[in-house]
Amino acid sequence: MAGGMVALGGCNHQDAVDSTFDWVHKMRGGVIATQRPPAPGRYDPYPHVGLTPTDPPDVTSPQARALLTQRLLRDRNLTYRTVAANGSLIPDIPPPPGGTAPKAELPTGASGAVLDAAEAPPRPQQAQSSRPQPDTTTPSTADSPDGEIALPTVRDDKGAAGPQVLPAIPAAPPPPPQIAGVATPADTPTASTRTPNYDLADVKGTGFHFLPDSDQLSSGQDAALAKLVDKTPKGPFYIRGFGNATALDAVNQTDAVRLGLLRASRLAQLLVAHGVPATALHVRGDAFGTGARVSTTP
Repeated sequence: MAGGMVALGGCNHQDAVDSTFDWVHKMRGGVIATQRPPAPGRYDPYPHVGLTPTDPPDVTSPQARALLTQRLLRDRNLTYRTVAANGSLIPDIPPPPGGTAPKAELPTGASGAVLDAAEAPPRPQQAQSSRPQPDTTTPSTADSPDGEIALPTVRDDKGAAGPQVLPAIPAAPPPPPQIAGVATPADTPTASTRTPNYDLADVKGTGFHFLPDSDQLSSGQDAALAKLVDKTPKGPFYIRGFGNATALDAVNQTDAVRLGLLRASRLAQLLVAHGVPATALHVRGDAFGTGARVSTTP
């Protein structure tokens, strides 16, 4: 028995368990006794590890990266100047009016108000306590026939309350406060304030999504672009890119229009790659909005 186990353990560089399984399979015969197929790719040549992808990755254009760098530098410099203008977070509290309060000096042998009160003899007990006495009209356990505490009877001596009159809501907001010698802030809403005439019309066309602060298209939009080309191979196409403006100042809107033009130009390049003539493309950049839209009508 020992010799057989040693012989089984030394076959084909297998351990005793694998050799025992093979021996049992051969005794049973059939499909279980056949040789198992090799692992996929066992006889394939080894790949070259040094190979790298040759296709250039789809990244943001240099113009968009330079624009984002300028905005970050401007925000950093603004933070520096804002911190310097605000000053220290710990305010310089001036002394109270009339100078500093004089320090109280204790006479010789005194320990202070707290210790003197602790060492003083106890006061005589007052004859009458100032605390309110408990209400004797509340029924006790003895007053209840079942031996339970009963609730007192609630009486309404004031009578029923009259109808409540709510204050009238004015049709217009109250006028701004007027203080002598103080000018009313410009941002205070008044009745005469006029709302700017913003263009709130929705832009028509097929929408395309871009990565934040970038002219790189998000993945999964190739089918929408190919559908536009299949429907109108020769155009025309009106492309409007939007720059996600977050403020009303001129610098922020200028950067947003530039980013919108970069996004529209990226879509124009893709349409030209699909065979659309460059003369059939109309590019426009807007400050307020998200992504870009492509339409066949202006």
